[in-house]
Amino acid sequence: MNGDAEECLGASCVPRTERELDRAMLDKTLELAELGRPGARPNPVVGAVLAMPDGTIIATGHHVQRGAAHAERALLEDIVDQVPGDATLYVSLEPCSHHGKTPPCTDIIIERGVTRVVYASGDANPDTAGVGPAKLAAAGIVVERGPTSVERRALQQNAGFHSVHLRGRPYVTAKWAMTTNGRFATGDAERRWISGPESREFVHYLRAGSGAVACGIGTVLADDPQLTVRGPLADRTPVQPARVVYDRSLRIPLDSALVRTAREVPVIVVCSHDASPEAELMLAATGVEVWRAPECGPGDPCIGASSLAMLAERGINDVLLEAGPTLLDAFMEAELVDSLYAFIAPIDAPASEPGLDLDHPLVRAALEQSAQPSGDDAMYHAVLQPAWTFPGATGD
Repeated sequence: MNGDAEECLGASCVPRTERELDRAMLDKTLELAELGRPGARPNPVVGAVLAMPDGTIIATGHHVQRGAAHAERALLEDIVDQVPGDATLYVSLEPCSHHGKTPPCTDIIIERGVTRVVYASGDANPDTAGVGPAKLAAAGIVVERGPTSVERRALQQNAGFHSVHLRGRPYVTAKWAMTTNGRFATGDAERRWISGPESREFVHYLRAGSGAVACGIGTVLADDPQLTVRGPLADRTPVQPARVVYDRSLRIPLDSALVRTAREVPVIVVCSHDASPEAELMLAATGVEVWRAPECGPGDPCIGASSLAMLAERGINDVLLEAGPTLLDAFMEAELVDSLYAFIAPIDAPASEPGLDLDHPLVRAALEQSAQPSGDDAMYHAVLQPAWTFPGATGD
């Protein structure tokens, strides 16, 4: 894309580059983007690299947290000298051209004399998609987008951001720990957790990157969870994720850890339309938000689908579903699980304990992947709904 294409908007107007150097530099932007994972939400994570044609990197940047400078602006503001005329600016997401909490990135790119920009993936927001590249091209800057393989990884990196704009709901990642025979509890009163410390630490990383952590009332009654980011990542997480509880009949105890901390970290309880008004008033008095789903029959998945749209309206792009087998199965049946992490501990449990059969679709999807060691556990990660398959994600 160049100045002759200023009337063209959208990714289809931007040529792809297949140069190995461009691919390597875009890979670097994706690595840098991850540094902003705990703080950037609900903004997408973005990384930027300014490099010479021989691969020499002049400067790097990433979006640290919401309200801070975007990756391109952070990079260019740190450069005191003139930007070399043959340098290329690489960005993991197309540069923005709108005023938000920070000025448009396109303005400083033009002002600093950048002559070539290569980005990995487009903007999913229909109000702004393609506008930034078009503005740069109109200013005489050469604009290209990355190879398809890099674009797909970039889209998946910000799957929640793209999901909200292209599907109207957050990206849902299911997470669970189980024994080798598929049980979600050990039956051993002395053992609090199934998974080991390494797996539990990784779950805090997943929480830190999520706008909400969700569970069912069964998990609350059995485990009394906090669902917060704790440990080393807590200090790097400016805003704790909201806690969401699926509780049709408002059975959540007033003395549960979630209710007692609702004024510190938001708690949203999703219930049926006919749940007890008295229970709602008591929960509201503690700071809990009660959201009544539209009328639906017993077992109907509309509670899950409608609640996800509600969460998207609240600026939540990613939901980590830390649920038991009942809620996991309900989300799976409603086709609302987009990706998963399963942690399998090297122990068995009595068959009477709750769990999922090893031939359950979610378990099968996990076990079809290669196991990654997580302490003594085996971690399985599967992407069921890749972001690049969302309608309009690539523009091709």
